[in-house]
This record gives sequence, C-alpha cells and structure tokens, in this order.
Amino acid sequence: MEQKEGANWKTQLMLFGVVAGALVGAGRGIPICALGGNGAGRHSLAPRPVKPVAAVSVGLSVLGLLRQIAGLGLED
Repeated sequence: MEQKEGANWKTQLMLFGVVAGALVGAGRGIPICALGGNGAGRHSLAPRPVKPVAAVSVGLSVLGLLRQIAGLGLED
C-alpha cells in the first residue's frame, strides 16, 4: 500500500493536535474537579441553570465560528 507524499506530515500534525488537546484538557480538568468536590461556600462549582436564550446564542456563535474555520482554505 503506497502512502502519498503529503499525507505523512498531515497525519503527524493531526496526532500532535489530538495528544496536545488531551493533555491540556486533562491538565485543566483535574484541578477543576478537585475544587468542585469540597463544597466550600459560595465559591463551589455547582452547575447553574442555563436560560434557553443563552444556549441558542452560544450555539449560533459556535456554528458561525465553525463556518469561518471551514472557509479558511477556500478562495473566491
């Protein structure tokens, strides 16, 4: 099975991104979970209810951001 010339660096870059993202996520998630378990007064990390308007606003913002990222390589 032949491998394309440009596929090797793309695969390595993708794997690097996956590993880096996992390490950053774990590095930030562990301290947050440790803080949330103590229940220390008003600074505890208990979830608050989200209003539907805020959820729709965030969802549309994320979709717009993804659309802009997808269009980066396209030329008019």
